[in-house]
Amino acid sequence: MVTVWIIAGAFLLFRGVPGVVALWRSRSWTGSECSIVDVRPAVTYAYRVGGDEFTGRRTTFDPGPVLGAAVSDSGRNEFVAGQVLWLWYDPQDPRASVLRRSASVSMLLVALGLASLALVIVPLFSGDTP
Repeated sequence: MVTVWIIAGAFLLFRGVPGVVALWRSRSWTGSECSIVDVRPAVTYAYRVGGDEFTGRRTTFDPGPVLGAAVSDSGRNEFVAGQVLWLWYDPQDPRASVLRRSASVSMLLVALGLASLALVIVPLFSGDTP
């Protein structure tokens, strides 16, 4: 049973930490306007930085769908082609962008991963066997 909690905790951390790190690094990113180009099969947006035009698909820093699952219709209805929104891009690499600087799912995965590992580690230090 201990092995299951360790594997589960490691997997959750593996999936969540990259989003949290990306969110932390994006604190210095620059905001700009963008327009939604397409919403199928994924949200695509276009934006300009200086004289260059870029396109992006990232909506948050959360992990993407597992095993190639498509974005749900309810998630797609949030965006409409032609809609003008605000995005954030990396001034060092303007190709890196995101519509929302958030990683709520990633933070939840990290919290659950740490809790899972704590279920194993705390009893080891208290002398109890999990």
